[in-house]
Amino acid sequence: MTHQEAQRPAEARRTLEELARREGFDLVGVARAEPLERGGERLREWQEAGMSADMGFMHRPPELLADPRRLQKSAKSVVSLGVSYYPGEHPENTAGGGRVARYAWGRDYHDVIKPRLFRLRTALEEALGCKIKARGFTDAVPLLERSAAQHAGLGFFGRNACLIDNDTGSYFFIADLIVDLDLGQDEPGEGTCGRCTRCMDRCPTGAIKAPGVVDARLCISYLTIENAGEIPRELRPAVGDWAFGCDVCQEVCPYNKRKATRSRWPEFGEDSGTGPYLDIVEVLGIRDEEEFERRFAGTPLTRPGRTGLLRNCCVAAGNLGRADAVPALAGCLREDPSPLVRGHAAWALGEIGGPEAREALAGAEADSAASGDETEEWLREEVRLARERAETGRAGGVCGGLE
Repeated sequence: MTHQEAQRPAEARRTLEELARREGFDLVGVARAEPLERGGERLREWQEAGMSADMGFMHRPPELLADPRRLQKSAKSVVSLGVSYYPGEHPENTAGGGRVARYAWGRDYHDVIKPRLFRLRTALEEALGCKIKARGFTDAVPLLERSAAQHAGLGFFGRNACLIDNDTGSYFFIADLIVDLDLGQDEPGEGTCGRCTRCMDRCPTGAIKAPGVVDARLCISYLTIENAGEIPRELRPAVGDWAFGCDVCQEVCPYNKRKATRSRWPEFGEDSGTGPYLDIVEVLGIRDEEEFERRFAGTPLTRPGRTGLLRNCCVAAGNLGRADAVPALAGCLREDPSPLVRGHAAWALGEIGGPEAREALAGAEADSAASGDETEEWLREEVRLARERAETGRAGGVCGGLE
């Protein structure tokens, strides 16, 4: 087959679909490699409202993120592919663990999906008898992937800003191949949430400010993953037992309740990675980066780094009232090299209370006062407030934001 023959859009599109399904992709769609004008407009409005927090990669100019031809000048089509990662429902948190968002139960999706993308390109070249210039990626280059996927027919934007497929829900990764082939154009994804506002009503922090508009500064997924600093004190109770990410807005979605089916990719199952919960005490005992990498290498949980993950587990321990975690939290307060971890450990001790927690906080307050280090003013304030909280006693309730 000549390259010209391979460019027959309908025939090439059918071949693409067959090969993509063979590689395990659940959703397949094609859009022309043209600027995503509406997506760029939404991004600009979101940026100007200050809702992108400190995510530098989301501060890029919309015209850059909205044009696939900026990534490949010869691009003619953007192939969007969906991979279900749904591993099942969260089991009840009977052991008081740190809850992990479903997408992170198994292996790192970047490492798992990318090799299959390139196998797909090779198989497409062989089937069409031509060389294809392509870029393949999943959540790794400056492109509005959800907008591209919506243009390609993979779903519609729900009120929670997730892309929702009418037949499978929203628990899927998006991967892309930008190619120099004309593969035609699928119909854009359409659908509606109707009058349902469950995701907006149930978001623990009220992060969904309007349909399709999520304020990252309030989103638990941002706070526990991309956020490199403190979790604001006023938001910590609402984080509940989430130690990595958050699924609430997807859990309550009727599309997922009715139609989510388990992933066919074993790499995304709970037996392939950390699973649905972290052992909080175990995580709080990690003191160096080498140990952290040994424990979590190859999983999404490396994203916030050691400091971020321990920070999150401190908050979860405090919200869960984990009295058995007090020795580990006290160890963090005394010994952890990160002031960020020490400050959140202090907060957790204040929430849990009890003689051992009060003793640890009193010792930390005395040490902090003696040091006089002005760079640790934030930490001193955290310890002071936590000691006052511990002395007044825990107010009751397991944790904010949970049922």
